[in-house]
Amino acid sequence: MNSIHPDISIIVPIFNEEAELPGLLDSLSAQQNVRFELILCDGGSSDGSQQLYFEHAAGSCFPVRLIQATRGRGCQMNAGTAVASSGLLLFLHADSRFDECDALYKAVALYRRQTASGSRYFAARFSLRFRRSEHSPSPAWFYYEAKARLPRSDCIRGDQGFLLNRNLLALTGGFDESLPFLEDVRLVESLAAHVTWLLVPTVISTSARRFEKEGLWERQVLNAIIINSIATEWTEFFSALPGLYRCQTDTGRLQLHPILKGISMLIAGHDHAWCCNFWRGTGRHVAGNAWQIFFWLDVRRAFRAGKTAGEVNSSSLDFYRRRLEPFFQSRIAAFLAQSAVKLWLCRMLLRGTS
Repeated sequence: MNSIHPDISIIVPIFNEEAELPGLLDSLSAQQNVRFELILCDGGSSDGSQQLYFEHAAGSCFPVRLIQATRGRGCQMNAGTAVASSGLLLFLHADSRFDECDALYKAVALYRRQTASGSRYFAARFSLRFRRSEHSPSPAWFYYEAKARLPRSDCIRGDQGFLLNRNLLALTGGFDESLPFLEDVRLVESLAAHVTWLLVPTVISTSARRFEKEGLWERQVLNAIIINSIATEWTEFFSALPGLYRCQTDTGRLQLHPILKGISMLIAGHDHAWCCNFWRGTGRHVAGNAWQIFFWLDVRRAFRAGKTAGEVNSSSLDFYRRRLEPFFQSRIAAFLAQSAVKLWLCRMLLRGTS
């Protein structure tokens, strides 16, 4: 395959991904009718990840490079961007897999159609499917797969694959390197004013192992706390609780009580004015996410009807947008939401000590 002018450069940050790399390489080897290069950005692996690279590179049907970078997905992906040959960049996680052998072809075709229409900036992601150890139907997993298809910036995450052209990425100076995670959330926020994210008409799958080990409910609660901390600009949360986002290789069942207790203590250490401002911001953020309740009704209806995640009729969500969204953006809704969160936190802390 001609490696001089790849249609797309695929950038994957890795750190001790010996277990996941063979599956990723096999998935990419199956892709057809597209020229691409793979850049593995290693953050200091101590397992067999680098050896797997050398074994694969010798007989690979596509160009693959291994570069060393400072650990942290933002740093690693920026390093990969700097050496990429194509103007179209695809950022993947090591546990990403494509369900179809023409997934990359469809991605490139979508990009070419957009640029042919005169678009200077381009951003897209794939429909998401979770690879689970338990295959029985689950409305919870179905909900998150359907949610990832919504055209909302707050539903777009890195495990869907970020397909960006270099012009767009240059607007923000690349990925945020200030934290070892959240680079995907911050990138989406920084691009919100410049581009509408498209959905490539094919599926990418990601491993559900972290959610299964930690507990889907527990991990989603922690994710919500993290996102709320960003929304309220509470950066102290990340520096004071460095262990909350552990490496996947170290995960077990997530214990929420110690984290919630730490949050309560941190809040209590601030003065009244700060606390009022924090809780108001939390109330606005939570009330602004009331749309998810209505989308859940749509998802439950589709799940019971045996439809796919891409076939959800958003009638309840549309009703929310038309009739209820102004109320949930009001001060009274924010006050009710912050009160509900305070009660929930107290209840969770009491349960943890009982």
